[in-house]
Amino acid sequence: MTFSEVTKTFGASLPGTDSYVKLRKAMRTLIQNDPKNAAVYFLIFGFARTYVMLYEDQEISPQFAEDNQKLMLSYLNVLDEALKKQDAESIYQALNKVVNEYENSKKVF
Repeated sequence: MTFSEVTKTFGASLPGTDSYVKLRKAMRTLIQNDPKNAAVYFLIFGFARTYVMLYEDQEISPQFAEDNQKLMLSYLNVLDEALKKQDAESIYQALNKVVNEYENSKKVF
């Protein structure tokens, strides 16, 4: 499975922790299969792992789940566009963009 496929699958999935469990597993597989881009996959792996740890036993509102799925999807799309270019500088800039956006967010992951 490619990062693009994972992004599409996540975007089409129902919001909730099950989607993040699948995302985390997919990132672990990509880390093993594409070590050149492991930093990208590890960042998303960490976000997904944290989301599951924080919310799997919590009752969350559908709006909260949807809003956070959209946020994660925005991060995935930024990184996916950079990975498609297969250019180290683009990937580095995308990683920085996602990290900076995360730092200025509510940090739900």
